[in-house]
Amino acid sequence: MLLVLGLLLAAAGFALDVPLTVEETAGIARVSEPVTFGVPLPEGLVREISRLRLYGPGGKLVPADFRVVNRWWNDAAVQVASIQWVHCDFFADVAARGRAVYRLRLSDEPPPPPPASLAVKAAEDGVTVNTGPLEFTARRTGALLDGPGLRSADLLLRSDERIYKLSNWPSSELVVEEQSPLKVVLKRTGSHGWVNKEDRALDSVVRMIAYAGRPYIRIVYSFVNRQGERMSDFVRLDGLWLQAQLDGPVTPARVEQLTADPRRKGWFEAGGIGFGLRWFWQLYPKGFEARPDGLARLELFPETARPQNIYTGVAKTHEMILSFGGENLWAQLDEPLYAVAPPKWYTRDTHALGRLVESSKEAIRPEYWPLVERYDRWLAASRDAVLAKRDRGFQFQGRRLDEYGMLNFGDAIHKLIADDRRPDYGIHWETEYYDFPHALFLHFFRTGDMKSYRMAIEAAAHLADVDISHHEVEPGRDGAPRTGPGLNHWTRYSNGEFISSTSWAFYKNEGLFDRWLLTGDHWSRDVARMSADFGVTYNGLDLHSNTRSIGHGMFAMLKAYEVLGDKKYLDRAHWIIDCVHAWQDADLERLKALNPRVVWDPVFRGGYSHQSWMYGIALEAMAQASWTFHLQEMPAYLRRAADWIFANPREWDPNRRRFLNAPVHSVMLTPGLAYIAETSGEKTYWDIALDSFRWQAEEGQVTDRLKLFAQLFRNSQRFPWYLSVESPRRCRAN
Repeated sequence: MLLVLGLLLAAAGFALDVPLTVEETAGIARVSEPVTFGVPLPEGLVREISRLRLYGPGGKLVPADFRVVNRWWNDAAVQVASIQWVHCDFFADVAARGRAVYRLRLSDEPPPPPPASLAVKAAEDGVTVNTGPLEFTARRTGALLDGPGLRSADLLLRSDERIYKLSNWPSSELVVEEQSPLKVVLKRTGSHGWVNKEDRALDSVVRMIAYAGRPYIRIVYSFVNRQGERMSDFVRLDGLWLQAQLDGPVTPARVEQLTADPRRKGWFEAGGIGFGLRWFWQLYPKGFEARPDGLARLELFPETARPQNIYTGVAKTHEMILSFGGENLWAQLDEPLYAVAPPKWYTRDTHALGRLVESSKEAIRPEYWPLVERYDRWLAASRDAVLAKRDRGFQFQGRRLDEYGMLNFGDAIHKLIADDRRPDYGIHWETEYYDFPHALFLHFFRTGDMKSYRMAIEAAAHLADVDISHHEVEPGRDGAPRTGPGLNHWTRYSNGEFISSTSWAFYKNEGLFDRWLLTGDHWSRDVARMSADFGVTYNGLDLHSNTRSIGHGMFAMLKAYEVLGDKKYLDRAHWIIDCVHAWQDADLERLKALNPRVVWDPVFRGGYSHQSWMYGIALEAMAQASWTFHLQEMPAYLRRAADWIFANPREWDPNRRRFLNAPVHSVMLTPGLAYIAETSGEKTYWDIALDSFRWQAEEGQVTDRLKLFAQLFRNSQRFPWYLSVESPRRCRAN
């Protein structure tokens, strides 16, 4: 249907005209600031990027570079599938506290030239980049880069009285990862090596990004611990800093950020060079030092801070700027510009997000609009409560804890256990349970709420680094999710063992794909792919004990296939369907052949497992697969699973019409039940779904728990589609 519509739109010369709003929030006028945005396109409309153009607020063409991110893979009627998401780089101008609206259109008008030439010259030992006002050389080995007035920039790590440097590792690799007339991305991978050039402590990925006409370099640096032989092994971090020798006169300076307060901006100047670090106080401890001899250090972890253990599989990313033009660019780091489309474009205009509808009076049927408004107020109030808890903090063993810090920011504390006789003694973190960033991104897509957008970016950064294991000692397990709630981030909450998830019960990566699609963040894409590959190689489908693993696994595979286009994810999604159907049919021979880890119980025939609140995420995921794959038998299986709940007196009270097992999670079941009503025509399922949604939206009990927020709003945000003018009316009275 969507393909036919897209072909008709293309044939009719559909006038693509997408407004993209850039809002300035720091109170500083932005001039020619680089912006990368992602935007979806309707199926069948655009197959090549050659006619895409970006127009400025005055209607004049602006230089822009477009890249295809992914395509509508089901668009198989033609040789070249149409584009689903596209990335664009451009330079934005926007007044302080103002808004500027750019427009994405199709046009045959010749594109304007870039504002300056960008020359990239590769040699055996490195790559030289000339942006016009800046020329620098990135090295393949040795020092990271040299620029005007700054030499031998390097990243140094101190651990156990040893100093490890990127420049000491001889096997580093440097590639031009991305290049256009407006931007170049250089990627150096390697390790921090000791002086013998053999021993190492933490691997590294460094991206150096430069822009035509701009006198600065953006650096995105990630370290990863892949050195452990056991998951409990760690590298002790005693210090970590970006170091460079300055040629200009230097005024000695020393700044330390050992706690969240005072909340300093992460911008410093020395020797005519500006040094910037994103989320400086939020990711404490941090620091900066300029010495009389011209040595400057941007301290990602000061040597004066209490040492931090970096356990096997843990990563951490820092975003920095080196400025050679005298500009103070703190706002570009901490209040970056985003170009965003209207909610209707992300949802109904493109259908790029499936059955998701914008929250507007025009989109929702009149009789349901007040209900959706109440639901959104409940969601926003809960989000704000989660955010407020960061500053409120906790008291633990006589000291105040907050939810900031280098390995904490973006996550939230779940609970504290002070009894040191218990194996789970310590601080338990939520670990982005139920894909908290994805729930926030969905809210942004539906409402355009930039608070949710920015909060989702912070949460996704934590998810990519800490809540997904980058290295496992067992082969095939890289990309495993951390269990949740995570004891001190890395260990299992129930027994304190150093282990990542042994099932898909804690699987989450859609928020990383969201960040990649919207912002072009390469690290999010890389980790999302690693996480998706874990789901292909590791069987974590625990039907008997974790029904939610159906949903988490299916979401991961569907999104990975949508974004990356590799058939292995599609095959894995079908494998999940086959396992679930064999389980429901009690086809034990087939089930064991598909999934040897299954422990089947005849009591679950037709259903999934005991806990009905877990059915919500499973039913929604299977419903998404049903309409994606057009499998005619699937709706009947979904109905059987729901009927199992309603036939169980421990799960369902037919008189009160309430779920008995964790009723606070009733709203999670609403989109799945609505789909069953749609496909079966049975009104009872619709009545239960609507009653559950209305009851919780009207009661609106605000939560400040990250995990509960994600449970409540991860999939229930898809229920308003069934209340929209676009949804079908196929329910009949019994």
